Amino acid sequence: MKSGTGKIQTRLAALLLGVAMLPAYAAGDRTAMSFKDFDTNKDGHLSLDEFKAQGKDDLAFKAADINGDEQLDPDEFGKYLARKASDRPKAEPGATMRPKPSSGY
Repeated sequence: MKSGTGKIQTRLAALLLGVAMLPAYAAGDRTAMSFKDFDTNKDGHLSLDEFKAQGKDDLAFKAADINGDEQLDPDEFGKYLARKASDRPKAEPGATMRPKPSSGY
């Protein structure tokens, strides 16, 4: 007779993996955004309106528009996402994301 410990271990491993992934989802991490998600009219370029419809602003669009043609191609969009990912502050191991208390002054 086989014990149920194998099933329990598998379920526990799956649960732990899910819990480990929660911070990325809870933080509203949108790095999984794809060009296709933004390109609603499927013309192969992003207009300012398409960009803003996803909650982005004019300044971000202008920064992403490397060649200044007032539209983003997939390469420009990829570079924009890469810059945004590298702009995120890196937390030290064990650090919390809570703001430091003010000194009261």
